[in-house]
This record gives sequence, C-alpha cells and structure tokens, in this order.
Amino acid sequence: MQGALVLLAALILTVTGAAHVLPGPLRLADTFSHIAKDLDHINLGKCSLEGITLPLNKTKVKLPKPSSHLDLKHVVIGRGTQNYTCPSSGMSTKLRRDTSPEATGAAAALFDASCIAAASPNILHELPAVLGKAPLGSLVFLSEILSRTTTTSELIIGEHYFNSDGEPLFNLGLSDGDSWLIAKKNSSVEAPTRVTSPSRESNIQDVPWLKLGYNKGKGLKEVYRVMTFEGAAPSTCEGQNGTIVVDYAAEYWFYG
Repeated sequence: MQGALVLLAALILTVTGAAHVLPGPLRLADTFSHIAKDLDHINLGKCSLEGITLPLNKTKVKLPKPSSHLDLKHVVIGRGTQNYTCPSSGMSTKLRRDTSPEATGAAAALFDASCIAAASPNILHELPAVLGKAPLGSLVFLSEILSRTTTTSELIIGEHYFNSDGEPLFNLGLSDGDSWLIAKKNSSVEAPTRVTSPSRESNIQDVPWLKLGYNKGKGLKEVYRVMTFEGAAPSTCEGQNGTIVVDYAAEYWFYG
C-alpha cells in the first residue's frame, strides 16, 4: 500500500471535519462515492509522474509553464496556515478599517500525493478542499498511526515554512529524502472563483496561485502552488487581533 492510499483512508476517517466545508451531505456523499469507485481501478504500486499535467488552465490569467529542462519530482498537498499581522490596538477604528493585514509567512505539513496525481488527477484536485477543513492535528495523528500499520514510506514527507530571513522554505527531508528549496516568487495569479452551489459564487477568498523560483536548495528548482483552498487575509484590520492565522490547503508541484 502506498502513501497515497493511506491519505485516502485518513480522509475517509476525517469525514466529520470535511463535512463542514462541502455544500451539503449530497456533495459529501458524491465526493467519497467517486473516490471509492476510482480506487477500484487504480494501481498505486508505482508512481511515475511522466505525462502528468500541471493544472495551469484553470485561472483567467495563467502562470508561466515550468522550465523546459526540468522534470516533475513531487506532488504534495500542503495543509497549514497563512499568517498575517495587523497594527497595534491603539490605532483608531478608521485607520484600522483602512489598513490591510500584512502577510508574515505560512506554515504547512506536506502530504505525499504523487501516487494520486499519477493515478487520478480528479481525486487529487478534490483533496485541498477536504483537507482544508479537516483539523490539522487529526490529520497528522491519523497519518502517523496509519503509516505505522503499513509498509509505506511516511505520509508526511516534508514541511513548508518561512525562515528567519522571511524566505519560503520547503523541506522534503522527512521521508528518506534530502531535497529542499528556499524559493523566491516568480509569478502570482488570482485563484479561480470557487462555486459553492449552482445558484451563487463563493465570497470566500482563496490565496493566489504561485510559481516560485530557485534561490537556494538541493534537488528542486521550481515549485507551483495551485488548487488553493482558503487562506486569504481579512479585507481590513478592523476588528482583528494583532496576529491573524488562517487555515489553508493547496497542491504543491515540485520540479527539479
């Protein structure tokens, strides 16, 4: 059994947490029904990423394509928080209303999804929404328990955070690997509008899609953040604490 299959088991076990994000029990039932159906036709024994297509066509403005000399190395689901700050509470209400939160970085666990990407992109693209509302602590605990009961490699293969210089760092060394990347922003585009029901569009903002380039690292040269789910800051600092932590999930595609 591969790490991807363990991840799907963890998702099924966290159905209570996921139910709050999907628009109604019918949508939830449909999601897990087609995941279960697709699993009957998926062989997760090998995870070649040749021919896997990065989903760049889903945004109005498209991110640049990966550099032609690079190969896809990993596909992961990042689940964590986007972090922001607002000025001190001594600021007047009007000034706080006119001030936007400032981004201070992010922190996320990186779940191995390469086998799912290779076997079923449709399932892959469902995962950020499901993981985005499942409690992070529960996911980490379940992945640890499940990985110890199988012959898989670790399900959580890395972590993402910002270093002391404020640079985005991706460390994929938690599962017998030594790849890492300190990245720099290359391009950013607005996330697609998310439809929560046939009659209306969501007013929940998802963090932008990104292409990040190489600053320092080993084995990795570029990374994309796509299929984002939530994570955006409030529109103003009015009524906000000095520190704002917003849950998010996203696909990260690594090239090297």
